[in-house]
Amino acid sequence: MLLAVVQLTLSSVLTLRQLGGDWVLSPRDEPREVKGLSGRFVRAHRNLLEIFPQFLAALFLVHAAGRAGSLSAIGAWVFVIGRVLYVPAYAFAPAGVRPICWTIAQAGIFLIVADLFV
Repeated sequence: MLLAVVQLTLSSVLTLRQLGGDWVLSPRDEPREVKGLSGRFVRAHRNLLEIFPQFLAALFLVHAAGRAGSLSAIGAWVFVIGRVLYVPAYAFAPAGVRPICWTIAQAGIFLIVADLFV
């Protein structure tokens, strides 16, 4: 997914700027915490990596069952929109906005799964 690549690139560039090239090129035996904006982008990317398998599993189930329809298509778009909004919400928005974006994405997964039952 393009979003994962963009998030990985952003978090990597910001981490490089914060921790420097020596640490990035090192074996990283001693982990260092990334703080501020860099840390927020890193955590947003990790969150995507946690939820993306659920999204893929939901899509696989619906397609394997032959039940893919408009509800799962809408759900997939809702997930993508929620995840795209999640990144700037995590990085820049006031408290409370990020969970709303996460919930939008999660609702997309529920819509996909709901297509199995309608």
